[in-house]
Amino acid sequence: MRYPDDAALRRMEEELGEITGTGEAAGGLVRAVTGPSGRLLDIVFDPRVMRLDSHELAREVGAAVRRAQEDGERRARELVDGTLGPAESDGAPGEPLDHARFWDGLGRMRQDFERSMAEQEAELARRLGNLDRF
Repeated sequence: MRYPDDAALRRMEEELGEITGTGEAAGGLVRAVTGPSGRLLDIVFDPRVMRLDSHELAREVGAAVRRAQEDGERRARELVDGTLGPAESDGAPGEPLDHARFWDGLGRMRQDFERSMAEQEAELARRLGNLDRF
């Protein structure tokens, strides 16, 4: 697996925070926009949608929101795939990278780094303490 550099990860994180999804239903009479977390940001009704009964309108609104959320998820997956690239050693060539495993691995790398830094700080403090003896 190739690991992207810090700048690429920062760009990906920023772009993930800006992703929106769009979805339509009722033949385009209902349009929904969702934000990065899938939360509904906007919904637009064509005036002709008022011809639908309340139950049908509710179903169409739900469908538009689901489609917007799916679109946002698809865009996020494409962004992550584009940044992290395809799996190399984790699976067959061309197989999508298991991103959950990537993030877990990245978290372990961060913990290892922090542990290493703490050990280095402790060693430095020990050596500085030894200097005080002279």
